[in-house]
Amino acid sequence: MGMTVFNETIVLIFFMFVGVWLNKRGKYSPGANIYIGYLLTTVALPAAIINSFQVDKSDRLLIMMKQTAIYTFIMIVATLLITYLIATLFKKKDMLRSLWVVSLTFSNILFIGIPIVGKLYGEVGLIVLVVCNTVTSLFLFTVGIMFLSNSREIRIRSILTTPAILAAVVGFALFMFGVKLPKPIHTFNVDLSIMTASLSMIINGSLFSQVKLKELFFDKDNLQFLFVRAIIIPIIFIPVLKFFITDPTILGVLVLLASMPVGSLDAILAEEYAGAGTKVSQYIALTTVTSMVTLPIIMSLI
Repeated sequence: MGMTVFNETIVLIFFMFVGVWLNKRGKYSPGANIYIGYLLTTVALPAAIINSFQVDKSDRLLIMMKQTAIYTFIMIVATLLITYLIATLFKKKDMLRSLWVVSLTFSNILFIGIPIVGKLYGEVGLIVLVVCNTVTSLFLFTVGIMFLSNSREIRIRSILTTPAILAAVVGFALFMFGVKLPKPIHTFNVDLSIMTASLSMIINGSLFSQVKLKELFFDKDNLQFLFVRAIIIPIIFIPVLKFFITDPTILGVLVLLASMPVGSLDAILAEEYAGAGTKVSQYIALTTVTSMVTLPIIMSLI
């Protein structure tokens, strides 16, 4: 398993360096991230989610989906509490503490997870992944935004208009009623789905290239964050998950949730609600690069 994850991570890193190369050559303007990000979140990702539900319904699958939703809910709540405590122990205050909580809790589970989970666990794993991501997204667009905006207001509209959540609802409905998409539409969705990992990593590569290496790798806050994200969080959650979860697919996906790099959407929301997208992009770049080493090691432990 560790070698499979290592190989898939290497491929993702190659895509990231495409973004680095384009940016260094002056062929990639900062505004391109807006358009690529829009294409990713509103077209490619929803297609991947709907496509993941195009499998035959079974009692076993329904039970797995229910268990995944429950486990993910508990895990996200626990992560929010633990990361808030950790950020406080590291003496992070005000907005920086909020950035830590959001960035440590909401990982790149879907964008980067799709190729890894698909390779390790097949179609069933992808459905588990989508259910996990749906629960995570509900928290990100409610509690996550509350942290970043320093507000107690729950933005229902943000939830109802999130393409990933809408796609999950549509995909689940098709799954429950046994509706299969016509072959041309299914093929179209599959082709779009393939773009999710590559587009997200190209964006991450462009962000990485815009950060000075000295600032990225020698900043005290960045190194502290990396230590918590890559080591402390997995060490806390892996033994607990292995104790309570017997299904290997659900266990694998949730371990990935605890171990993945910082989520790409975190930087977008941090910029929109706190004007701190640059800082979160440093967390993204740092954890993405180091995940080439950390992810295979972590996945080999389960």
